[in-house]
Amino acid sequence: MQPGPAKILTCPHCGGKKEVMSLMSGNTCRATVWTDTRRDYPMLPQVSPIQRCPECGKYYFLDQCESKYDEDINSWSMEIGKLNYGDIRLAYDQLSKENLTDLQRWVLNHEFFMSYNDCYRRYPETVAFPPSDEEKEMFLMIIGDLLQNIDSSPDYELFHSELLRESRRFDEAKAVLAKHKSQDDEWIVRKLVRLCDRQDDSPQLLIKDGEIID
Repeated sequence: MQPGPAKILTCPHCGGKKEVMSLMSGNTCRATVWTDTRRDYPMLPQVSPIQRCPECGKYYFLDQCESKYDEDINSWSMEIGKLNYGDIRLAYDQLSKENLTDLQRWVLNHEFFMSYNDCYRRYPETVAFPPSDEEKEMFLMIIGDLLQNIDSSPDYELFHSELLRESRRFDEAKAVLAKHKSQDDEWIVRKLVRLCDRQDDSPQLLIKDGEIID
């Protein structure tokens, strides 16, 4: 991984500045991948598509702000602006009231979906307090929004089935998986079908540290 010059973001709300990472090169070695599309690439970290301004505290999408690279080519930043579940809830409260594009709403819902899993469902043995009924209802509402607006192309079939599985619609999830014909994904389909058959609705590891978990 080779960092590039820091990327300077300008908050669309107050004009405050924030530096985030840019990369000149990277790779996906030692990747960790989950069924809900959460991905961790130690040598190819991704800047969060939603950022919090350090000046005014408001949230914004990367495509809402002006950005430029630091003129000092020797400058660099390791900041990616990753938001935890508490941040995402605040971001959702603010951004969902704005006039969002379809893509921005999809990104917001997708980030909420993965962050909820990070907090409560990915490592349940580490959870001190379970989610409230209100949080569970919101999680299912977010899944419903994602399902309503999901792309119908084959590229999204695995994620489509995952949303159905995590909302306990196991037969519907299996019906979507039955349509997915990519040979490269056969091992994933087999695993997701097994999870449906045992009515497991939790996110599961597909790859850990570069090794397939079948």
